[in-house]
Amino acid sequence: MTMQPLSSIFETPVDALVEIAPQCLVIGSGTSGVTAAIELAQRGLRVAVIEAGPFVLSEHIGSTPFADQHEMVPRIHDLVRRRTVWTDSAHEADAKAGQLAPNNNAWEAVGGRTLFWGGCTPRFIDSDFHDWPYDADHFRPWYERAEQLISASGYNDGTGEVPHFIAETGPLVSRLAEAGITATCPPLGIDTRAVRDGRMSRGFDSSVSRLLRCPAFGRRADGAKLTLTAECAAVDLLLDGATVRGVRVLDRRSGRHLDLHADEVILAGGAVQSTRLALAAGLDRIDPLVGRYVGDHLFVQAALKLPAPLHHKAVYLFIPPLPDRPYHVQMQGMFSNKWYNPLDATMWLDGEAHGDTLLYYCFGASRATDEARVVLTGQPGDPLRGYAVINDRTPEDLATLEAMEDFVQHVGGALGAQVARVERHHAGAALHEFGGLRMGTDPSSSVTDPDGRFRRVANLVCVDSAIWPSQGSANSYLTITATALRNAEKLAARLSATTPELASQGA
Repeated sequence: MTMQPLSSIFETPVDALVEIAPQCLVIGSGTSGVTAAIELAQRGLRVAVIEAGPFVLSEHIGSTPFADQHEMVPRIHDLVRRRTVWTDSAHEADAKAGQLAPNNNAWEAVGGRTLFWGGCTPRFIDSDFHDWPYDADHFRPWYERAEQLISASGYNDGTGEVPHFIAETGPLVSRLAEAGITATCPPLGIDTRAVRDGRMSRGFDSSVSRLLRCPAFGRRADGAKLTLTAECAAVDLLLDGATVRGVRVLDRRSGRHLDLHADEVILAGGAVQSTRLALAAGLDRIDPLVGRYVGDHLFVQAALKLPAPLHHKAVYLFIPPLPDRPYHVQMQGMFSNKWYNPLDATMWLDGEAHGDTLLYYCFGASRATDEARVVLTGQPGDPLRGYAVINDRTPEDLATLEAMEDFVQHVGGALGAQVARVERHHAGAALHEFGGLRMGTDPSSSVTDPDGRFRRVANLVCVDSAIWPSQGSANSYLTITATALRNAEKLAARLSATTPELASQGA
C-alpha cells in the first residue's frame, strides 16, 4: 500500500480543474488569495485556489512546536524560499542578463508569507489614503472586518488590551513621553482571547489555517465550493483578444503545462508576482502602465542597549506615524546579542529575561515613481523567478531615510540607551511590496479601477497590494486583508447581478 501525504485528503488534483472549470480561479494562497476565496465561496461561487508552492505547515510557524526549534526554523524557510533581485536603474542591464546576485527573499507555499510573518497589524493613518480612489472613512468597515477575521489583539487607534504575554512597558513609555514621543503596545494579528467554553485560542493568524477551517473548503470530488490545488504555478494568462479566459499553469508534480478556464481570474500572488504574471501575459502591450509604480517600505534597523535589563522576556513597543512623520517604529526585546533575521519571524517571542537590548525597526512610506517597475529577465528555468525589480531612491525617500536615522538617536536618547548599531536597508528588504497594477478613478493613469478590475482586459481582477497607488508606513498585512475583503465583495455583487442563482443566495 502506497502511503499518501496529509494534503491528499483535502487537495484537488489539477486535472479536476481542467474537467470542471471553476467560476473564480484565485492565483495565490496568502492572505489576499484566501481572504478573497473564502468571501466568494461564502457568497455561493465555485472557487478554486491555485498555489505554486507545496503544503508544508497547517498554521503559522510561531503557533507550532517548531517555534522553539531555532535550528529547524531556517530549514523550513529554505524548503519554500527563493531568492530574488531588487536593484537600481544603473544595474538594470545586469539584472536582465542574470548577472546580479540575489539580494532578497520570496516564499512559495500554501499560506505564503502568512506562515512566517511577524504579527504586527497597524492600520494606515487617514492621510495615507490621500492618493487612493477612496478615503479612510470608506475603507474603515473593511479594516474592522479584517481585524475580526484575523482575531487581532492589542492596540489599534489607541484602544484594546495589551496581550498578557507582553511585559508591562510603562516605564519605557513614560521615558518616551517625557521626550514628546507617544508609544503604545502594537496591534497584533494574534488571537489572545481566553480559552473558555470549548474554544481554543488560534495563535498567529495564517491564511492556511483560515482556509482549512472554512466550512466551504474541501475536495472538488466531494462537492466542495472552495478547493485548493498546490504545486500549480500560473505561468501565463489565456487571452482571447482583450478577454481573459483562464490561466496556463505548470503542474510541478508532473511537469505538465495545462490550461485552466474560469469565468473570472483573480490575481492574489502578492504585488510582485501578480505584476509578473500580467507582464508575462503581455498586458503591458495593452496598457503601458502595467508593471510600474512598484515600491516597498523604507527600512532602517537599529539595536538599542538599555542601561540595565528590564527582567522581562517579551517586550514590544510601537511608535505610530504622524501626518508629518511618515514612519513608525517597532521595538522588540529583550536580547543580549541579537540582530534582525528574516528567517526567524517569531524571534520577539524568544527574548531573554536578563537581556538589555531592544531591536528597533523603523518603516517609512515611499512614493514609487513610474520608473520603479518589475522587469522580466527572460532567464531560462522557473518562469516565476524570471524577473527583477528596478527601484531608485527618490530625493524624498533619501530625506525620509535621513530623518528615520536621526529618529533612532532621538528614541535612544529618550530611553537612556546606547545606539549600538544602525543599518539602512536596500529597497525591497522590508518585504512590504506594493504597486505594479495601480488603481485609480482616471483611466488614463491607472491599470485597475477602485475595485481592482482591469480597465482594458475583461474577466481579470486583482485583490492584493499590486493595485495600491502608495502605502503608508504601516505593515501591509492588515490592509492587504481588508483590500481582499473589499474587492471580493465588489466582485461577488457584480457577478450576482448577472447570475440569478447567485443573487438568490445573497451574493
